[in-house]
Amino acid sequence: MFPLTGQWQVAGPDKPVQTLVGENTVFSCFLSPETNAETMEVRFFKDQFSDVVHLYRNGEDQAYMQMPAYRGRTVLVKDFITNGHVSLELRNITFSDAGLYGCSFSFHTYHQDAIWELQVLALASTPLISIMGYGDGGIQLLCQSSVWLSQPIVKWKGPQGHGLSSDSKITAGRHGPFDVESSFIVQQNSGSVACSIQPPDQSQEIQSRIWIREWRKKHAEAELKKHQKYAVEVTLDPDTAHPQLYISDLKSVIFKEAPQDVSYTEKRFKRKCVVASQGFQTGQHYWEVDVGHNESWCLGVCRDNVHRKQYETYSSKNGYWVLELRKGHKYFILDPDRVSVFPKNPLTKVGVFLDYEGGAISFFNVNYPCLIYTLTHQFEGLLRPYIKPQSYNEKSGTPLAICPVSQRSEKGSLSKDIPTSPDTDHQKPSPEVTALLPSNSDH
Repeated sequence: MFPLTGQWQVAGPDKPVQTLVGENTVFSCFLSPETNAETMEVRFFKDQFSDVVHLYRNGEDQAYMQMPAYRGRTVLVKDFITNGHVSLELRNITFSDAGLYGCSFSFHTYHQDAIWELQVLALASTPLISIMGYGDGGIQLLCQSSVWLSQPIVKWKGPQGHGLSSDSKITAGRHGPFDVESSFIVQQNSGSVACSIQPPDQSQEIQSRIWIREWRKKHAEAELKKHQKYAVEVTLDPDTAHPQLYISDLKSVIFKEAPQDVSYTEKRFKRKCVVASQGFQTGQHYWEVDVGHNESWCLGVCRDNVHRKQYETYSSKNGYWVLELRKGHKYFILDPDRVSVFPKNPLTKVGVFLDYEGGAISFFNVNYPCLIYTLTHQFEGLLRPYIKPQSYNEKSGTPLAICPVSQRSEKGSLSKDIPTSPDTDHQKPSPEVTALLPSNSDH
């Protein structure tokens, strides 16, 4: 039974609904007092009644009535429609979805509606610092950040936080967000430099910092040699490998389009990766991986108890301590903040040193000896060496291989094993640059 006409009202969200770009949101509307709405027309609209976001009529959804921008993006939840309660899920929010929305319940000639506002927000991306090249007696840096809802303030800061002059370019996108690009030339051995970005009200600051330090080749060679004394045997465990990963001699792995017919095991990864048979829960251990000239890969260690049947972000929180190369020659550490690293020379062989009690894992460029980065963490539980090879464009991918650690003599020069180039031999030391990005970053 329906209450007499005029005795029920429609209630919707009582305050603006806020959501992030790319996420889903839910609008809930209900009748008061509770009334069966199965035979009513229920309409969600934007701005005006005729602009249909979703329409329910004659007991069915009427998809043909929707505005094109909303087709395939809405789901009407009718589990409690007999109580007069419905919810509309709107998926993959964009900036153009922002505005006024309404829901209307109609029965014969009587209808009531409720109106609210959808506010679409975005998390501004953490500034990304890139090296553009060398010149004018220094290193040209570029700072980039996007999706600012209002025109931000961009500053470069020196080691003590004082401002540095720079050139900045701020552009507005189609639906309002601002993108930022700022360049700066920093001198070698100048310490740390930060790129800082703030909204106009100078509220919460987001910044990235980069350290410019001298690359001391002799020291790097000695440090690498010290860690190589802890070389251990590492073999891959085929029972953990994704079906599209092919293992050879328990040492090398490559991705192929055709999956293998492999048995199901609880320890096999859903992600296209593999771990070693060996696990470490104490001590110091070192191994090397030949990554060749692949365009992407990931290696390091993971906890033995990571979730193997679902994808997780690479971070210490989820039990991963890794170095990653993405297509475009971009190297990243995720711990859990994104750290961009810029080796002076490309990485074709990577050394991994795990100091369990010391709470550190270090990555080295073996062919051009230098420390790439050291992650610190108080480890718990069993850790296993982790490898994820290139997983696209099979023709250009080559195997990633765990290789023997060469034992160089104390008297011999490392130069016999290192390809030489004009900028590593006979010239002044060059800087190694590492950019650290704070916790506001995306993954």
